[in-house]
Amino acid sequence: MALISSGTTFAQKKSAKKTKKVVAKTEQVAPVVVKDAFQQNFSGSEAKWSKNYSGHWVANFTKEEVKTTAEYDADGKWVATRSAYEGNTLPETVATKVKSKYPDATIKDGWKIERSDVAAYYKVNIQNNGTEKAVLINEAGTIVE
Repeated sequence: MALISSGTTFAQKKSAKKTKKVVAKTEQVAPVVVKDAFQQNFSGSEAKWSKNYSGHWVANFTKEEVKTTAEYDADGKWVATRSAYEGNTLPETVATKVKSKYPDATIKDGWKIERSDVAAYYKVNIQNNGTEKAVLINEAGTIVE
């Protein structure tokens, strides 16, 4: 009888759920040189800062009701800016150009991507005849597949 009850007790302890510790994500503080560079480009914007995998500082903020991230290196040199758009909030010129090339497509969402090493462009996700597709379009309106 002692063997049976100790086996039951062991099984109950084994099946007890473990609780996970949740660590709160804290906002990082960017260096002054990075914050100054950000304010020169996005004056008056309030940002939440973090570091990415390459060690660059990333500012998350909202600019003209568009969620935007700006990336800077440790010396405050601008690297890239990405602005996220819902399908119905893309700039009209971009949406019109995509619709003219893909008249049956539904525009899902898109990003304006500006980088220090290439010209600005938009990446637009569409659904065309049941197929998901990403369309790249530059500021001049040229679509690149």
